[in-house]
Amino acid sequence: MRLSRHFSTKWLIVSLCLLAPASCAISRQQKRQLKEKVKSMFLHGYQSYMTHAYPADELMPLSCKGRWRSHGSGRGDIDDAMGNFSLTLVDTLDTLVLLDETEEFERVVKLVIASVRFEQDIVVSVFETNIRMVGGLLAAHVLAKELQRRRGEMMWYRSELLDLAQDLGYVLLKAFDSATGMPYPRINLKYGLDGLDHQKHTCAACAGTMLLEFAALSRLTGDPIFEEKSRLAMDYLWHKRHSSSSLMGHIIDVDSGDWIRRESGIGAGLDSYYEYVLKTYILLGDETYLHRFHRHYQGLLKYVMVNSRMQDVHMHQPQSTSKPYLDALTAFFPGLQVLYGDVELAKDSFRTLHKVVQRYNFLPEAFTPEPELRMYWAESYLRPEFIESTYFLYSATKDPFYLEVGENLVESLEIYSRVKCGYAALKDTNAGTHDDRMDSFFLSETLKYLYLLFSEPEELLVDLHDYIFTTEAHLLPVQLARQNVTFFPRQHLEVHTHSEEPSLSCPSSHLVVNFSSIWDEFIDVSPLDSRDASAVPQCRHRPEMSQTAQQQRLQQRSVFASEINWENPEHVSGLRVLLAEELLIPVVVLTIFICCQVILLAEMGITVVKRDGTILISQDAAKAKHMGLAAEGMLFLQEIAQTFRQPSARELFFPPAAVRITSEQTGLDRILKAAPAQFGKQLGKDLTTLKGKLAYADPPSACTADGLTNIRGNIAVVSRGSCMFVEKARNVEGAGAVAMIVVDNKEGTSFQADVSAFAMSGDPGSNNTAVTIPALFLYDVEGKVLLDAFNRCDDLVVTMGPGQ
Repeated sequence: MRLSRHFSTKWLIVSLCLLAPASCAISRQQKRQLKEKVKSMFLHGYQSYMTHAYPADELMPLSCKGRWRSHGSGRGDIDDAMGNFSLTLVDTLDTLVLLDETEEFERVVKLVIASVRFEQDIVVSVFETNIRMVGGLLAAHVLAKELQRRRGEMMWYRSELLDLAQDLGYVLLKAFDSATGMPYPRINLKYGLDGLDHQKHTCAACAGTMLLEFAALSRLTGDPIFEEKSRLAMDYLWHKRHSSSSLMGHIIDVDSGDWIRRESGIGAGLDSYYEYVLKTYILLGDETYLHRFHRHYQGLLKYVMVNSRMQDVHMHQPQSTSKPYLDALTAFFPGLQVLYGDVELAKDSFRTLHKVVQRYNFLPEAFTPEPELRMYWAESYLRPEFIESTYFLYSATKDPFYLEVGENLVESLEIYSRVKCGYAALKDTNAGTHDDRMDSFFLSETLKYLYLLFSEPEELLVDLHDYIFTTEAHLLPVQLARQNVTFFPRQHLEVHTHSEEPSLSCPSSHLVVNFSSIWDEFIDVSPLDSRDASAVPQCRHRPEMSQTAQQQRLQQRSVFASEINWENPEHVSGLRVLLAEELLIPVVVLTIFICCQVILLAEMGITVVKRDGTILISQDAAKAKHMGLAAEGMLFLQEIAQTFRQPSARELFFPPAAVRITSEQTGLDRILKAAPAQFGKQLGKDLTTLKGKLAYADPPSACTADGLTNIRGNIAVVSRGSCMFVEKARNVEGAGAVAMIVVDNKEGTSFQADVSAFAMSGDPGSNNTAVTIPALFLYDVEGKVLLDAFNRCDDLVVTMGPGQ
């Protein structure tokens, strides 16, 4: 039976409801019944997995057994999401809490803690493992803490899920050891990049969908490395956008930074990159990402969403289409438009997708653009993106039409997808034939969004306005913007914002509020104590300001963070005296001297404290003299954070270093520029220079301590790749080396040509043993000079020291 035949009348009714929604409104009782129906569907799928598949990664609903990851033949890239770590269970944990199955949640949390490990010799997708496993563990941890706080349940829980997320995070960190800082697409859970660094082509979404989970991991654990690595990857991707259209390409080389495939759209390979640009702003409050999304969105509306007609185009020639179809992942975009505040355009985008669902009852994996909207690929994997946008549009509009759409999707799933052991994907949406797969996202996302669509806010354990959904629909609390802000040890600065500060921006339903003047929403010079304490500032829309007006407005500000030199005594003279006494700085006396002016930061509600050698800056907007200064103070803190997060390329980590090679026999005397390390003794600081003989490490990668017997008392020369830099250093130091030089394995790189010089990063979570030997990094060109001299000169002497 063709699916469309059964639903022709039903979809006609839904179309009529779109024209006259009041006549088709679903009652509160009907919503409750639909909510309970979705819950029973979830339990059917979940219990089928637990009975027939657990602890396997996925359920095979037709075979009634589990799917494990093996070293033999599999399904190709599809299997990269699986790592024999109970994927479906971990991915589904937070859904159990939202459905108020808290007893089952507590039971299976204990199972996960007891059984899930990440030590298998299995290659997994960095992207999928992050969004499903790291995200699933973090969300479950957050909700376990909520159960403790709100209900006094799970009082035995001591953040074990967070520990597991951190363990997995350290595994995934190894993937970031690329020339650009973007992660390699795959990682071996046990051996890292060993043998995988040749797989260097990744999608923009794969490299750019790490920051929400990694920033949350840093904020919750206090370890900044996760957020730092993922921010740098996002920064690099932003740098690679097309300069005029602001569009992104599809596939990029993580070593060279070259685009491999330049088609641009909003579907697979690009979808969650755009999603994470906007959601990073929502989660972390960093307006850099709001600005970036605004630029991207303008390009998408101009070239990809022309008059709500979705199409894929060429990144560098956006006037021409790049492929004849759209994929099912494009269905997420109306939901993202709602988050951005562009609800009307979101409705238009949704109508196009809804036409396809009306025709086929499910969204096929691919379909042709308007006006045809014909099936291009017949499969349907019961993906969540269409119902996700349905949920967000209903939340924003309360239009009962979207409830009708959800009700019919429930019926479609029950009639055409439900089988004895769960829910089966469709091999052909037209013929209704099944595929023996039930992806983890069906329970963690599809049914979650359906359940929330029919739920009332007061029925849920948490207020969803306090959370952001990741791309895998995992809940992360937006209060992380004010929690455990990443520590930057090189400048010894930490920025905190008070939990009671006012929000400085709001979603815009029309693109008329200019980014650079957002703070002007709160220009109100009346003292706070003369106003109603219960009054809450309201966002209001204004005509777009001219560029001249923007510049004049910014020039009126009292102080810019960029004007402060934290190493200049004249700029912080009053500050240093107070900090030397280890005192809390009184609000009324804190001053910073800038450009011959005395700026009273106290009037902005800002205080500064020195604690354990670290300068902590915080703001309480309620203590500001008036709301205008409160807003200025918030911008000031954001600029400080941005300054310390994004220094210039050459100053990104530590000052450059140098390697001097000399030989009396040949008269050789040459200095090679080198990059330093963030670990070990610092040349020019902990010791002036180090002189010694070279010795090759065997194995060259030095990723294992086995066999490193010939480097004792020498400077070990190792090759880049296969493991973290700090692991190499620990291994060669353990074998008796006095220093380490890492030589780049990418052909043609050089210190002069590489504009993104860096310092080799550490991995503080992989081992508690501190590295005490110095380490330097030579690019390929300089490395070849060193190795050639080593092979030619028996008396070669190497001196490692600071650069000029």
